Amino acid sequence: MLKKIFHSPIFNVVLILGLGVIMLGNYYSEDVPAWLNLDPLVLGIPILALLSAIPIYNLKNPKDKIKPTLMPMEFKEEDEGLQWITYKATRKVYIFFASSFPLAIALTAYLNHIPYFPVILLTGMGAIQYIIFWYEHKKHA
Repeated sequence: MLKKIFHSPIFNVVLILGLGVIMLGNYYSEDVPAWLNLDPLVLGIPILALLSAIPIYNLKNPKDKIKPTLMPMEFKEEDEGLQWITYKATRKVYIFFASSFPLAIALTAYLNHIPYFPVILLTGMGAIQYIIFWYEHKKHA
């Protein structure tokens, strides 16, 4: 179950959205609504709980350990078919970023009177990349 949580792109989307909301509340508290002012522990405590559960999971499942790596955990490249699906998903995410960065730069310049707009933009783009990747995997899997 724990490994499935870490492999899920939904976990990463929730993490990115949570970090974005916490950044908005901490750095732009005067400019955003009061309900966006969250304590960082709202996100920190669940993450620490999940991270502290990893050694317990690894002791109970010595053949299926969760190992720290720089490679994103949602990359499932066990065989050529999964490598191809990962390639297609990664390609779509790359196309998304290549087409959205010019628009993001223009919007940031045009909406410079909204001081927290770059945080919202980066949070949204980060969440969308995982949604695109997840959708592509689900489409082919």
